[in-house]
Amino acid sequence: MTFPDFDFHPHGGINSDSLRHFLVHCARNSVSDIFIQGGGPLVVDRYGRKLRASAFRIEPPVLTRLMDEVFSEQIKGELKAGRGIDRTLQLTGDMNQRYGLGRGERLRFRCNFVQATIGHYDTVPALTLRTIPTTIPRLESLGLEEDLFPALLPHKGIGLVVGETGSGKSTLLAAVYQYCALNDPDRKIVTAEDPIEFVLHFPDAVLMPEQSEIGRDIPTFAEHLRLTLRRAPGVIGVGEIRDPETLNGAIMNGQSGHLCLSTMHTNSPGETIPRALLMIPEGQREAMAHNLLNNLQYVIAQRLLRTTDGKRLAVREYLVFSEDIRQALSELHYSHWRGWIDNYLGERQALMSDKAWALYQDGRIDREELLTVISAREFNCRELS
Repeated sequence: MTFPDFDFHPHGGINSDSLRHFLVHCARNSVSDIFIQGGGPLVVDRYGRKLRASAFRIEPPVLTRLMDEVFSEQIKGELKAGRGIDRTLQLTGDMNQRYGLGRGERLRFRCNFVQATIGHYDTVPALTLRTIPTTIPRLESLGLEEDLFPALLPHKGIGLVVGETGSGKSTLLAAVYQYCALNDPDRKIVTAEDPIEFVLHFPDAVLMPEQSEIGRDIPTFAEHLRLTLRRAPGVIGVGEIRDPETLNGAIMNGQSGHLCLSTMHTNSPGETIPRALLMIPEGQREAMAHNLLNNLQYVIAQRLLRTTDGKRLAVREYLVFSEDIRQALSELHYSHWRGWIDNYLGERQALMSDKAWALYQDGRIDREELLTVISAREFNCRELS
């Protein structure tokens, strides 16, 4: 696989204007991530594959100048002080087709800046940009399982979408918010994100969602949850549950009759509750476990697998918490919940490994990609069975 060439020469070489044009070129060609390192070439991630996108290398002083011109002169000072930075970049077209965008067309990128040693270069800047699709996909287009789709917007509780970075968590949640805004207009949507990725702009909605950015509009996710109840919300979005205050806040909001949607960096429904409880002091874990169990509506773990046609496909392992499942888990000590959930899903061939194996047997993914989900030992066992 190669990446379509972008000609910098008509734009005067590598400069702030040509870089913006290049970013639009990447978004037009299904690039998920763009990597710019001092002393290195431009590299993109397209369908999970890293590809060189320039024959030239960007020297560190040139990259620093581009950062000043495209973002802010403050960034280099923050990097020299040893602080990484997260920002968003929005490009907007006009009647003159600025950056190759049509009038009113917008593109957004989530940007991370760090200082690092890269090859022979010491303390040079590096920039990673995540392309945020302009159009939020329709929830109906995401291939959701028949029993999962109607479970995504319950009246109250907590819904979690989990997975590694780049697994499509934000895309799925944005699609859920869009579906809710257009189909259940009596539910006000409020979110806190770090940073804001998808702009929840739905002209046909009765009431627009309210999005707050951590560090700009509100200090923490926990503070967002504390203040949100005064805003008459119906659905509360939290970018990520990563500390006990946010976990407690999500449970409190769920108990008060609201739906709280969030993410965690775990890999399966079975792993998620134990990982959440590790945030809590040991003496409080048992009580917290039952509070969480009573409020969880579902946990969806998602992976994006590279397919043999050069694209990527979302694969999900999920658990919708019915009353029967809550009852079965409540009769066990919380330390046994992970094993019970894994066995429950395994008996129904609903584990991520089962989904990936089925794709492999159908020729949708190759052996190398399958082995990112299962071990070589499991592969051999499945081959022999």
